[in-house]
Amino acid sequence: MSDTPVETVRVGAWQLAFALAFVHLVSSLDRHLLSLVLSMVKADMALSDTELGFLQGTAYVLPYAAAIIPAGMLVDRHNRSAIIFAALAIWTLGTASCALSETYPQLVAARMLVGLGQAALVPAATSLIADMFGPLRRGKPIALFTSAATFGRGMALFGGGSLLAFIVAAPGWLHGLAPWRVLFLVSLVANVAAIVLLSAVREPPRSLVEQGGQALMPILAARWPIYLAYFGSAAATVLIVQIIAAWTPTILVRSFGLSVAESGMVFGLVILCVGPAGNVFGGIVLDRLAARGSLAAPARVAAVSLFAAVVAGSAFCLVGSLPAALAALAAATFTLAVATPAGLVAIQQLTPAPLRGRMTGSFILGVTLIALGIGPVLVGWLGEHMFGGSAGLRQAVLAVLCAAGLSGMVSALLALRLEQTAALRR
Repeated sequence: MSDTPVETVRVGAWQLAFALAFVHLVSSLDRHLLSLVLSMVKADMALSDTELGFLQGTAYVLPYAAAIIPAGMLVDRHNRSAIIFAALAIWTLGTASCALSETYPQLVAARMLVGLGQAALVPAATSLIADMFGPLRRGKPIALFTSAATFGRGMALFGGGSLLAFIVAAPGWLHGLAPWRVLFLVSLVANVAAIVLLSAVREPPRSLVEQGGQALMPILAARWPIYLAYFGSAAATVLIVQIIAAWTPTILVRSFGLSVAESGMVFGLVILCVGPAGNVFGGIVLDRLAARGSLAAPARVAAVSLFAAVVAGSAFCLVGSLPAALAALAAATFTLAVATPAGLVAIQQLTPAPLRGRMTGSFILGVTLIALGIGPVLVGWLGEHMFGGSAGLRQAVLAVLCAAGLSGMVSALLALRLEQTAALRR
């Protein structure tokens, strides 16, 4: 491994971790709030479903994908706290612009600004966490960081839905602006709080223990099979998360008779109750396995969690009663959350400090393109063209979930085997 077994935690490390987690929560809230008000935006601007799909996904992903590797290069060379502060300012401007956009092109440009700003957050934040925590103690802070995004996604659905209902019931806000626009503006309170919190963060010294004259690129070239195996596991995990996030509200409406508002509230509550807890539990397990000297702890956690997630997700797609479906959904959400920190922890452990920003950026780019670019669209196509009928969507989710879960488990076990082989050679 690239790290020496230093188990120190720098002064102020947990304060920094909580500040970064709150910023990640705000980024997730800003990213997912649009999904709550799509029907309102469609009616207000007379948009087609295709235009809505581009707005929600492609308009965000394209600048995010284009910027994340250059952002990672900046992270490896410049002040990471300042980079996050600038990124937060950019996507806050994008969120405010969403509320004030008068035309569809303006709304697309605002959404692209959100994606552009958020591209720098994860590479910079994980690099900071890796420098503040010893290699055997990174699981919990990275899990805290990822759990904040899960919490933000749940808040966008549950909290945003509650706030939207209040706004609709109290017309006349902000000179007659449409309720969805008011919701975006009110949500900026969280952005302002994040800016204030982040302004107190100081850049810690960069880790030097991993630089010691190493030839960095040969190290990466020698480890590419392990990187690829962890990438396969992480991509499968996030793809399953995305298809559940994209299609669960529709399944609850079509298969169990909930209203659109009820489906969002119920699913958001499930995420809030079990998602962050799963992330934190995964981080605790990762650190405990590492402290015991367990080789390739991220691969072990990912393999077991993905197996449990496939079982629970399959039950969600097959059961006939709402209580059973919600129980299975909660179990799937929890186990996927357990698996989520594993890939990021593995990348920080495998990668020398001078390359962490670029490697994390490349890793997230690939995972995002596969998970967002393939998963939800593939489910929709299979449900419409391969299965059909009232249960077609659930069958499509089941098919993609099982295929992705199997490939993710195989990738995680391959990563375990490769790390074991590498350890024997040392």
